[in-house]
Amino acid sequence: MNRYVLEADKYIIEETFGVSSDSKTLFEPNYNVMPGQVMPIIIEEDGKRNIITSAWGLKRKSTKDIIHEIGHEIVPEDEDLLKLSEEKPCIVLASGFYKWKETVEDPLPFYLRVLTQEVSGFAGIYSAYEDEKGQKIHSYAVLTMPANPLVEPLDDTMPVVLDPKDHSRWLSGESSEMIKKGFSGNHLLPDMSVFRVPELVNDPSNNSKELIQPIPKLRNYDGEEEE
Repeated sequence: MNRYVLEADKYIIEETFGVSSDSKTLFEPNYNVMPGQVMPIIIEEDGKRNIITSAWGLKRKSTKDIIHEIGHEIVPEDEDLLKLSEEKPCIVLASGFYKWKETVEDPLPFYLRVLTQEVSGFAGIYSAYEDEKGQKIHSYAVLTMPANPLVEPLDDTMPVVLDPKDHSRWLSGESSEMIKKGFSGNHLLPDMSVFRVPELVNDPSNNSKELIQPIPKLRNYDGEEEE
């Protein structure tokens, strides 16, 4: 996943995740979120949930690598990532995400979302430290899992979409255990939708609701649907 969308009412976000904020800009919709942008995430500190802003693209003090997505299966194999998953789990707020279908000509964008969730919580981990110049670096990455049959035609991975009942488990100490147990998106199949959207999303400068408007399927002269 290299792009996602956050379009949800402030009240819905606060009610769903048990947080509150007086910020006027924190909940502004973003229809073309990409790595490097600063977005809201949910963390828990001293037993209290907070909604804060962080940059998408995990930066660690120990390496110069910047990671925007991490396969959950590799976390237990990386001591640093495993420690972050235990100490700094987060929930990334999203309404849906984009995937591209490779074609002979140009990749075609599709938008996917969970219809039963007005705002979803993607499993993530974050890092927070000061660099050698004293600048505070706060960043996050989204965890991925194997794609379910709806996503498979577009990609072999998808973000880990947490069940709302697991939000507390993820934030309050069970994240590494959940990672080791593994994730599956098959249970989401009845509630997920996927549809092609305008290629406007390919341009990073575009950011409007038009990006997630479905493109009607066309029919050829034989009455068959075309992509």
